[in-house]
Amino acid sequence: MTGRLNWLVGCALVAVLVCGPGLASTALCAEDGVALGEIVFKPSVRIEMVYDSNVRRATLSPEADFGLQLRPGIAFVYPGDNFRWTLDAYYRFFSYFNAGDTPGIDHADLRVFTEFGLGTQLDVNREGKIGLQFGPSLHNRPASSAVSGNDVSAAARAAGDSGDQELGVSVPVKVLFRPTNAFLIHVKGGWDWSRPYYPVVTFDPNPIILGNRHQVGGGAGIDWRFFPRSHVLFNGEVSRVLWGSFSDSAVNHSAQLPSTEWKLWLGLQGDITRKLSFMGMVGYGNVDFGEGNEAFDVNKVRGLLGQVEFSLRPALTQRLGIGFRRDFRYRYFTNRIIETQGYFKYRGLFFERLQIAADFSYTYRDMAGWLTRTEHQWGAGVNVDVLLARWFHVLAGYQFSAVNPTSTNEGQFIDNRITLGVMLGFP
Repeated sequence: MTGRLNWLVGCALVAVLVCGPGLASTALCAEDGVALGEIVFKPSVRIEMVYDSNVRRATLSPEADFGLQLRPGIAFVYPGDNFRWTLDAYYRFFSYFNAGDTPGIDHADLRVFTEFGLGTQLDVNREGKIGLQFGPSLHNRPASSAVSGNDVSAAARAAGDSGDQELGVSVPVKVLFRPTNAFLIHVKGGWDWSRPYYPVVTFDPNPIILGNRHQVGGGAGIDWRFFPRSHVLFNGEVSRVLWGSFSDSAVNHSAQLPSTEWKLWLGLQGDITRKLSFMGMVGYGNVDFGEGNEAFDVNKVRGLLGQVEFSLRPALTQRLGIGFRRDFRYRYFTNRIIETQGYFKYRGLFFERLQIAADFSYTYRDMAGWLTRTEHQWGAGVNVDVLLARWFHVLAGYQFSAVNPTSTNEGQFIDNRITLGVMLGFP
């Protein structure tokens, strides 16, 4: 993997030299960071104190605790108008202090020492008739996305903090065709691999392998702009899901069968007025793909997918959105998860230095497989970002999440999470 990334970096630098100096001059001025010739260097570090009222998402006897997370990162960007290249990497450390009110608590198993991400992105011929995007990446992070990276949304915190880890690789490639100014056609393909595992000790050389999933596939899509600000969208994708070996003697779930996943989407996106925009998509997919069911019945209503969103811009620096979505996805502990969600979100910028984001959502989740249950989740949050300088942010956030399963007594919890920190550099 390291050899491939070095090869990609070399190709990117050759492309920069071939394109010639001055190609990125316009975009360079708009890119925050430290200019190194025509490359922009973007170092950053995020430091946050965390309070969590229910660390393990327990139904009874919740354990509260304080914690600290540190997330340094670096990025190199060639911000060309017609050619853009990025290389970015981050590392994240997180630990609780065992400082809650419950006597004898021990959250050492939830410490994060090995989370990192590394990726590069090539965007070639962005203004030409035929373009290419290629973005391989490598990551190791908690298998529960609740504490991974900067995702603090209510939906991401459904699983709670966890000692499970996930090693993953993604290699997507997309070719874009622009026959006219009104049409954008893309063809894509890729390979994704994920291996969730549980390390018995820190830096465990022989962890318990919880899953081992390969997904190879592709798709195509069309974006037709039939009015200046109105688009017809179509997207279709299909992939083959294959399974590798895992520690079947140490885990509760059984081996899953190879299967084929596909989804089709069709919809509209555009402005109703200058301040109100709309996006509506309807789709269909073989929602039972994780069960190895090759003879999927297309008459099943539960295969219907959709997304609708209305966005209001009362001012240039204010945006409100209300929407609905229904989609399915995979997790290693279940064959598939169908999520139906209604949500509200807001983002505003005040005085060019104060950014406020807020969200509220209700999600109905249907899980089938080794873990089979249905549940309701309510989530709400507020995040504040104060820009004291281009390289200095003060951050504060609050997130509420509550899950109420309807088919079992397991998994019910209420959680409150507060963060306060700073970010230095150029994220």
